[in-house]
Amino acid sequence: MYNFIDTTQVQPASSNLGAESFKINGEYLENLVPGYQTLNVTGRELLGSEIDTLSIAGINGEEYIGNRYPAREITVKYKLEAKTCGGFRDAFNKLSAALNVEEAKLVFDDEPDKYFVGTRSDVGDVPEGKNAIVSTFIFYCSDPFKYSATEKEFIATINDDGIMETTIVNNGTESVPISYEITHNHENGYIGIVSEYGAMQFGQISERDEEVKQKSEVLLNYANGQEIYNALTKGGAFISPYLNNGAFRVNTVDNVKYLEIDSNNVGSGSYWHGAGGYKKIPADTNGHVGAKNFKASAKVWFQGTAARQQGAIDFCISNGSDIIASFQIWDGQTGTHQSYVDMFIGKTLKKRYAYNADASGWSSRNDGQIYIQKSGELFTFGFGTERYQFREPSMKDVEADQINVFLSLASGDTYWQMTWACVEKISFRTDSVDYNYDIPNRYPSGTIVAINGEEGRIYVDGVPHMEDEITGTQYFLAPPGETTVQFTYSDFSEPAPTIKARISEAYL
Repeated sequence: MYNFIDTTQVQPASSNLGAESFKINGEYLENLVPGYQTLNVTGRELLGSEIDTLSIAGINGEEYIGNRYPAREITVKYKLEAKTCGGFRDAFNKLSAALNVEEAKLVFDDEPDKYFVGTRSDVGDVPEGKNAIVSTFIFYCSDPFKYSATEKEFIATINDDGIMETTIVNNGTESVPISYEITHNHENGYIGIVSEYGAMQFGQISERDEEVKQKSEVLLNYANGQEIYNALTKGGAFISPYLNNGAFRVNTVDNVKYLEIDSNNVGSGSYWHGAGGYKKIPADTNGHVGAKNFKASAKVWFQGTAARQQGAIDFCISNGSDIIASFQIWDGQTGTHQSYVDMFIGKTLKKRYAYNADASGWSSRNDGQIYIQKSGELFTFGFGTERYQFREPSMKDVEADQINVFLSLASGDTYWQMTWACVEKISFRTDSVDYNYDIPNRYPSGTIVAINGEEGRIYVDGVPHMEDEITGTQYFLAPPGETTVQFTYSDFSEPAPTIKARISEAYL
């Protein structure tokens, strides 16, 4: 079992201590300097004030304006003695060293719970040729007040009106600075401190914790022709008057499955005919069906092995039967490999791109990537290394809810079916999914904001952050008596921060 020892009551080893001995920065001079003893101290008592008045001609007396306390001087009378001249000189050197400090904390034994702050300013004469002398030195206290050695702490709580506040009790005789420690238990963007004597603000009062943003979400992703075949329903929305009387099949080439026209059921007609299907785009994670902003992609293989071959791939994005945008990749000529990429918004052709759909073309098996991207009114068509953009304000808010695929060929004895007119992959990504974005706030949970009332500075986790101070902030004091201080913070900061206010009482 341990005995409690109050260290403030433990006397130092020196037997030279008097009633007015004092510590300078925590050390007695009697312990630092052999042969030294404090005899008495003056200047700690009542201090006169300087009165500021105004004389007005023709009026008796003077008009009182105010008063101020000047700096204080504390005079210490001491004795220093040694047995030898060398010992005396050594002791005097140690005394000079001990007093050679600025803004030292001075605690006197007859008032150990308070302190002054002073700097040695002057010294008295030292008699010559003696090893035992009595003289003086003076501490200049630019701040004339003495302060409580113990800091008082006040913890803020929520009052009956839901406002966080604390009452500061100052039992001293002077107004003193207030310091604050604010420990955040949740993200926060703003701190307000107010009393009848002023207000302080830090951060940004309008800072938000969340905002609604949009993210991307893949709603369809078919990795091969078999998956596409299983997903499509016969029918769809297309620009050309296709005859949808043929059928799809899945063809495997080098272990890769492709969706293509069934060569045994290509359909018939006097113009383009073949197989068409559609897939409704499912709801996103919020349960919403339809995407205002999206990217629809496909990997196609459109390549002929003879000039007489022809065929077409139509990749269309729609809102039900209303076409939003589509790609048509087609070859309807004989005697040449020349093919075309047509880009439509609605039913309006925006761009036609000509190329050769042979082994050297971008739509051969190893490339063939295409995509349609919509961001509001901006449409982007991409294929191979090409990229084209168009704006269509009328389509800004239209939502896609269906993909459509049509594989076809034209009629006529002079046409041969394109060797490869197939689709390997299809995906659809919505960029329109709303979600609540957690904004990283100025003061994350766990952040400690310290406001030093004496310095008039704010620190965030120990680092100065004066840029957080809002113009007009007043670092007010706590006068003698009671002062109610209230605190505000961002309304999303729940649980509330832990707030402590601290003062050191001052006395004349």
